[in-house]
Amino acid sequence: MNPRDLNEDEVWLRYQNEFAAHYHEVFYEGNSLIRHIQNAGHRLVERPLTPEMKLGRLLEVGAGAGEHLPHVRHQYDEYVLTDLNTAILEQARSRYASNKRLTFIPMDCRRMDVADHSFDRLISIYNLEHVSEPYRVLKEWTRVLKSGGIMSIAIPTEGGLAWNMGRYLTTRRTFMKKGFDWDYIVARDHVNSCTQLLAFIRHFFSDRDEFWYPTGIPFHHVNLIYAVNIQVP
Repeated sequence: MNPRDLNEDEVWLRYQNEFAAHYHEVFYEGNSLIRHIQNAGHRLVERPLTPEMKLGRLLEVGAGAGEHLPHVRHQYDEYVLTDLNTAILEQARSRYASNKRLTFIPMDCRRMDVADHSFDRLISIYNLEHVSEPYRVLKEWTRVLKSGGIMSIAIPTEGGLAWNMGRYLTTRRTFMKKGFDWDYIVARDHVNSCTQLLAFIRHFFSDRDEFWYPTGIPFHHVNLIYAVNIQVP
C-alpha cells in the first residue's frame, strides 16, 4: 500500500465487500473454540432473563445474520433486526423467513429512524467497539427505550492481554490465510477499547448488571468478553 495514494486501499475495500461472506462462517460455523467464545456474549446477556418474562418490543442493532435470536430466553411480540450491512442482514432474513414476529431494517445504529421510548429492550452484541463517538451512541440507544427498558450489550475485551493472545492464535491466523492484513483491519474496524467503553457505560448508567467471561473477575486483561444488562432511567 502506497501511503501517498489518497484513494481507499484495496485491502480495506475487499474486506468491506467480503465481510458478509466470511463473518458467520469464521465466527459461528468454523473453529469450535472461536464459536464457543463468540456465543459467550450471547449467553451472558440472556442469563438473568427467564422464559416467564415478557418484553414486548425488541430492537437489535448490528444484528448481523441473526446470531443472537436463538439465544433469546424471554417472550416477545416483535423483534426488529437492524444492520448497516444489507448483505449480512439478508442472511438473517433468509434464515428466519418463517418467523412472522421479525422485521429486518437496514439502519445505522448511530442515528436511528425510530420513535422515542418505543422499545422494551435493545440488544447489541459485538457492535459498540466498532462505532465512532460511542458516548453519543449510548444516548441514542437510550432514547429509543422505554423508561425501565433493558439495554443488553456484549463487547470483546479489546486491548486486554487475554483477548490479544486469543485473537493472535485464532481469528488472526484464519483471516491472514484468506489474504487479509488482519492487524490493519482490526486497527481500523475496532476503534474503541474495552476500557474506553466501560468508562462510558459506567458514567451514564448506575443500574446495571455486569458479566465477565471466562473468569468472572472484573478485569479485562484476564477475560475475553464483557457483557452488561442496563435498566435505563
